[in-house]
Amino acid sequence: MDASLKETEYDVLLVGTGMVEGILAGALARIGKKVLHLDQNDYYGSNYASFPLAQFLRWTKNEAIAPRNFGDEEENGENESMSNETATIDKETQRVLPMKSTFACRLLKEGFSDDATKEELLQKSSSFSIDVNPRLMLSSEQLVETLITSGVGRYLEFAAIERTYVHLQPSASGATTGTSDTVWEVPCSKKDVFQSKLLGMVEKRQLMKFLQFVADYGETHILHEDVKTKNERSLALGRALKRPQNKASQADGDAELAEYLDEPFQSLLEKHFKLSSKLQQVVVYCVGLASFPATKNQISAREGLAAVYRYVASIGRFTGTAFLAPLYGISELAQSFCRLSAVYGGIYVLRAPINGFVLNNETKELVGVRCSDGDVLRTKHVVTNGSYVDCLRLSNDIPTRAHGEVLRGVFVLKSSLRDGMSRLMLVIPPEDSEFQNPFAIQVVQLDVGAYACPKGFFLVQISMPLPPDWLEQKEKQREMTQSVIKRLILSSEAERTKTQAKDAEDIAQVSETGAIEPQWSDRIAWRAIFTMDHLASGDSSDINAKDLPVNAWVCETVRGELEQNEVVSPLEIHLESASANARAIFEALCPGEPFLPKSASAEQAEQEEQESEEDAVLRAAQKLAQQTQLAEEQTQEGSSTAKATDSAEEANDKAPSSSETTDDH
Repeated sequence: MDASLKETEYDVLLVGTGMVEGILAGALARIGKKVLHLDQNDYYGSNYASFPLAQFLRWTKNEAIAPRNFGDEEENGENESMSNETATIDKETQRVLPMKSTFACRLLKEGFSDDATKEELLQKSSSFSIDVNPRLMLSSEQLVETLITSGVGRYLEFAAIERTYVHLQPSASGATTGTSDTVWEVPCSKKDVFQSKLLGMVEKRQLMKFLQFVADYGETHILHEDVKTKNERSLALGRALKRPQNKASQADGDAELAEYLDEPFQSLLEKHFKLSSKLQQVVVYCVGLASFPATKNQISAREGLAAVYRYVASIGRFTGTAFLAPLYGISELAQSFCRLSAVYGGIYVLRAPINGFVLNNETKELVGVRCSDGDVLRTKHVVTNGSYVDCLRLSNDIPTRAHGEVLRGVFVLKSSLRDGMSRLMLVIPPEDSEFQNPFAIQVVQLDVGAYACPKGFFLVQISMPLPPDWLEQKEKQREMTQSVIKRLILSSEAERTKTQAKDAEDIAQVSETGAIEPQWSDRIAWRAIFTMDHLASGDSSDINAKDLPVNAWVCETVRGELEQNEVVSPLEIHLESASANARAIFEALCPGEPFLPKSASAEQAEQEEQESEEDAVLRAAQKLAQQTQLAEEQTQEGSSTAKATDSAEEANDKAPSSSETTDDH
């Protein structure tokens, strides 16, 4: 490693290569800032890392990573101790805050189904991309626009999530017949709604009315567009504006809606839209993607409508569904912004030999970070991954835990959870009677098409935030995760059995005898169940700023409820908050500067598109003018012909006949 790195004072030094840090690094380098981006790990992504199977197994065991060396560091190994005296630290005015990330795996259970499967999967280790923190992207979220306009998107490829499902308790009739398929497709488009087997006719009409309302509400209240008719967005035709049956009544309902906007979202759905309990669960947890049970009132109607609109607006933008999955894992997304930073001069060091933050005791500013050889990398500002927040606290008056925890289950299956579907998302609403889950459980299945696992296997990830009273109940955590995967496998077996059975008697016979249950575990090739810190993105850059050095910015700090002195944060499957967190910190660091401005290629493409649209309008106008002129000429010609004909007829009428002429003579 080039020792000259120590001779420069950087504008911003970042520690950790997570999503927010990566976006920030790209944005800062893009406007010409001197950026040094360090990571103590030997991989990109931090809490957004994606691993091959063998490396994931090492990560679950928290194996230490040997740091690289700066210059002649090998000859000064004794200087690695934090207690060593160095010439670069003024001990009267400065002190070192030991640097230690709290992000680690707390493994509960891990294992292969058998030795042969273990050998097969480890041989195919490089075909896996296992996300530590599984995320998807909504097609309409702001980060997608940023990827397009900044040019970062050219580093990436995506695969569509084919379907979204919901697990619901079986109805009384289902329980009576013994059927065990408790998974239903979530209807979102008009076609899905009217083909849905989950909803009755009244519920279908209610859902369509609600989704149409959300679409109009989003256009007028979120995007602040003037939508005068319900089909104006799609048709953009003047003739549609004149149809009275298409006139929207959005303004008429605003006053009635206003009283609900700051109330719980579920109250709006129940009292204003009269949605059934089943529809409320679908809307809140599968479309609105909420985590907490309704009794928590964690999401207001205003927030809920915005979340549902974000989902609805994503459908059909690129594919017929709402979600996209980055190929090769979520870390590719974070790393793509790091590439942008490097293109504009950002410097990157993995396995960085750093072990402390250097604080000026008088100004409460960070001077830089301390290398293991005692030297200091100096900077004006420090941005760190959220897992370092405890290292930077200057006050003892803090929660006992800086972050909540999330329960995770990773499974490699030999067949899909739903027949004919390779990539899917599934939600189990909170307080399910079978699982007793306090919060919503999110399940993501990916396949070889997303480069998440080898062909013939499916990677299933289960996630749920943990409440304080669950943190020490390890057996309860294991049992719930295993019961979830068991139920989903049994449900898929029931679906397959019903498809293959010749008649209802066969279905009942198979279900009643429980013939499918003994085989459910045979579909699992490998599993890992663990907990880890839940780093939740805050949408403000000054969270906990009073406890931090004045020039330190911590990404993805606490955002959530504080229960019993413990943090509980909602689980987010998308990246909207991470993107907002990066933008907020950037605007605090560089007020007035453009955040990831358009790339030259994007500007050129936009200009070409605009010129193409203008040309199309011009050609259409010219064609219309030609048609109008031709019509006028034809009209004039017809008029002239008619006049000539009339004149000839008039002349003929006036001319005497031959008989009259003879008589006169």
